[in-house]
Amino acid sequence: YRELKCSTPTNTIRGGPHRAECQLILKEEELETGRPVPKGLGCWKEDHEGEEREYCDIVCPNSHTVFISYIDQGHRACFNYITYQIEKRAEERYLWRSGKCLNSTVNYRIGCKFDDPFDTQYKSDNEILARLRARARRA
Repeated sequence: YRELKCSTPTNTIRGGPHRAECQLILKEEELETGRPVPKGLGCWKEDHEGEEREYCDIVCPNSHTVFISYIDQGHRACFNYITYQIEKRAEERYLWRSGKCLNSTVNYRIGCKFDDPFDTQYKSDNEILARLRARARRA
C-alpha cells in the first residue's frame, strides 16, 4: 500500500490560493503507519491538453492492479477522473491531480498488487529514494 498526503498551509479542501505539497508514504499493509518519503520527491508538473497536472510516482512498478482504496470524505475540489486519477505509463503507475485539486489538502490511500513481492524489486528504501530522485532529474 501507499499513502499520498497532499497539504496546503491552510489545509483547505476547497481549492485555496496555495499549492499543496505531496508526500508519499510507503506501507507494507494498508493501515500501518508506514515510512515517509521526503515531501515533493517523485512529483512533477506536466501540461495535458492545455491543463496543468501534477504527477506523483506512487512506486508500484510491475503491479498488475493499482486502486485508490480511500480518499478523504466530503472533499470539495478533488473528483476521480476529473481532477485526479491513477495513470499507467509502461510498467509504472502515477497519480495525477489538476484544477482546484492542486490547491487542496487531500489524502489518498492506494493499493498495489504484485505478482512478485515488492521487496524483490527494491531491497531497501534507499533504492526507492534513488529512483525517485532520478525521476525528479528527468522531469
